[in-house]
Amino acid sequence: MAVLYLIRHGQASFGDAHYDRLSAVGERQARILGHHLKRGLHDIDALCSGGMERQDRTAEIARDAMGEDPPPLRTEQAFGEYDHVALFDAYLPLFFESLGADAPPDLAALLRDVKMLERALRYVLSAWYENQPHDGPPIETWMAFCARVATGVDDLLNRHGPRERIALVTSGGPISAILRSVLGLSNRRVLRINLSIYNASVTQVFCPGEGRLADSLLLGYNNITHLEMTGDRELITFR
Repeated sequence: MAVLYLIRHGQASFGDAHYDRLSAVGERQARILGHHLKRGLHDIDALCSGGMERQDRTAEIARDAMGEDPPPLRTEQAFGEYDHVALFDAYLPLFFESLGADAPPDLAALLRDVKMLERALRYVLSAWYENQPHDGPPIETWMAFCARVATGVDDLLNRHGPRERIALVTSGGPISAILRSVLGLSNRRVLRINLSIYNASVTQVFCPGEGRLADSLLLGYNNITHLEMTGDRELITFR
């Protein structure tokens, strides 16, 4: 069976205008991840990332930290994250409406309030998962996103040998979509999983030789032992 290691990118710049950039903590997490991949998962055959800045940068730093003869890094666009800007444009007006008089005066005020921003993220994702109507331009639906990710996994597995070990640096959205397929999760459970995946964590999926995601098994989830062993609590992050 092939092994797929689903790795969430290091901490990005949550609340900043340019969210896609890794923070200083995110870069540290990526270096520690690379050492872990070299020591603990030393026989990785392929290293991929989803094409977004925070994903690619995490993979690049980790690859450099792996030392001599790391596997080549390849971009797999199917594993880019959902368009959070489009989702917020679609559903943020509904979120503000639901708050009534307690709503922030504008987006800038929302971005300055981390707790309110987290609350908004939960609302927006839940609305997206349930395909609630909105007044904005058309967006990629949750089901289309899941299909895109599942097809990407099947294509990736079919391009590799049945016993290869593939490390994929992606984001919480694709990881939770994959777990939805593997575990048959409800949208409510997917939302809770999506928002509880650690930065630079490793989730392990065993896949059958014929490369079908739906027949795969989850054998490890959200592992951050490599970060915990540093003793530095600053490295344990979700956003």
